[in-house]
Amino acid sequence: MANGRVMLKVTKEENVSGDRKAASQGFGRVNAGFAVHFEPEGQRDAACDYFEKHGFVALDNCLIPAEIGHLNEFYDRTQRERPEAWGLSGERKYFQRNAGIMFSQPLLDHPELDPYTRHPRSYPVVARILGGEERVRFSEFNFRETPVDAGKGGMNFHHDKAAPDRFERRPYNPCDWLCAIHYLTDVDPTTPAFCVVPNSNRYVTLGDAFEGLGSDYHEVPVYGRAGTCVLYDTAIFHTRLDGDGSKRRRTWHQYYARGGWLTSWLPGVGKYRRQPSPVLTDWNLFPERLALHPDPGKRLFFSHWNTAQCEWVASGFDPEVRRLTPRGEY
Repeated sequence: MANGRVMLKVTKEENVSGDRKAASQGFGRVNAGFAVHFEPEGQRDAACDYFEKHGFVALDNCLIPAEIGHLNEFYDRTQRERPEAWGLSGERKYFQRNAGIMFSQPLLDHPELDPYTRHPRSYPVVARILGGEERVRFSEFNFRETPVDAGKGGMNFHHDKAAPDRFERRPYNPCDWLCAIHYLTDVDPTTPAFCVVPNSNRYVTLGDAFEGLGSDYHEVPVYGRAGTCVLYDTAIFHTRLDGDGSKRRRTWHQYYARGGWLTSWLPGVGKYRRQPSPVLTDWNLFPERLALHPDPGKRLFFSHWNTAQCEWVASGFDPEVRRLTPRGEY
């Protein structure tokens, strides 16, 4: 488990395709040119088509310079004023310094971040991919920073939470969970970089994807300037490449779930009712101002509650109940 989501690690001892073996960060078939970038407004249809085909898409210029500056200032200020929230002091067992630092739940105490939860440039693409705005549910919002010289091999290829019916259901889309990673610093071959294996969302292991995709297997780093957004299906295999250790990387991660029931089809079962996506984590909390928002649309967006959230709401948002939940103090 990592950050509340399943991680499937591939080790150097895993045999695939005869004597071919998996390295900790993949098979080395890197293809940076595979990642086509789109403008989120003028090329929205093409961006969504690309996502439907490959399970990820890169969007340029999603954040304007003022927003990039605002969020980087937030990093600087909160790391100075609330270092414990970033794991810069005290004991944080769930996120290690050599892999990166993370502010897990900044929305709890910082309403100035609320406008970012449905950002006007990336969110419409998210809504289209998940089947319409009425089907989009908020799951998680956090900030991460990979420091200078964070350590080589700090992350293996893995996928996040994935639904078991994904292997054979028809149609596959819309996906179950979607993550949006916004770059707050420039990302290039010298920096830590998000890297994805396109079309790997129907495979159990990276080795299976390598064999099954054959010549279509690619490990695709997504480079881009600050303000770039990468959307990916959480079921596809991905990692963070190391870079040369000379530069830090800052990213804002937001996860979405799909709400509503769908009609789908499975071999041997036939037509069935595909349920809304289950909750992504058992610890993430939504503050009262969002969970009980007076606007019905925003209340629907923040309606995907886990048991911890239900307990907190039932307590009248008691701060002590929050404190006792995993990561509730942060």
